[in-house]
Amino acid sequence: MSLLLKKRRERFLAQEAAQLLGETWDFGPDRESPDFIVTAQGRRFGLEISEIFTGGQGPAGSALRRMESRTHQAIENLRYEYEAIANIPLTVKFVGNLNAKNMAMVVPALLAEALENKPALHHFVFDTGEGLRVHATKALRPDWFSVNDRVGWVDRDPMPRIADAIAQKSGKLGEYKSAAGPDIRLLLIADRFSNSGKLRLESSPPLNLLGFRIVYFYSRPEVVTVFDDSGQWA
Repeated sequence: MSLLLKKRRERFLAQEAAQLLGETWDFGPDRESPDFIVTAQGRRFGLEISEIFTGGQGPAGSALRRMESRTHQAIENLRYEYEAIANIPLTVKFVGNLNAKNMAMVVPALLAEALENKPALHHFVFDTGEGLRVHATKALRPDWFSVNDRVGWVDRDPMPRIADAIAQKSGKLGEYKSAAGPDIRLLLIADRFSNSGKLRLESSPPLNLLGFRIVYFYSRPEVVTVFDDSGQWA
């Protein structure tokens, strides 16, 4: 992901979290260390953002997330190829084996359906015969994705990963405070739309924030848990 796309995603997810909290945050310009200097209700604070993931973690981060990113890019390449010819927004769901042979069949099958002559919400299913089924619907906006990457088990004890993320980010608190002042907050995001982000907090012991004023845990799309500097969640 390019730096520009990364910053757009961070801003979008932080705006979602603020809305769920019932707050209005003015993020100011993009920056780094911390990611944003936020003004809200007359107060100013630094906000650092990090996504956390389930599954194995190596020196390069989440292996599952890397696999999802590669799949997402391959599907996006198909979308660009199709839209360059037909320019019709579709919802396209991929179920099964996303090998090169199967993927090469998708765009010709979509073009053969002649969707420009079909009404909105027209739906059809294409089976490659090689282990991939594609569900396509004529839509208002494009959404192409692998169902395999969105259906999975939810980890209901993310506290060790939350604590690890706090510890990792706390090493830069001095830098954050120099740029934004003493009120530094950390927004941790688990995006449950993808298997790699299926983390949900159901109970919590006290949490050491290691110098952060507030830590937000956003289990996307519906819950933001707030830990204040007493370590308790509100």
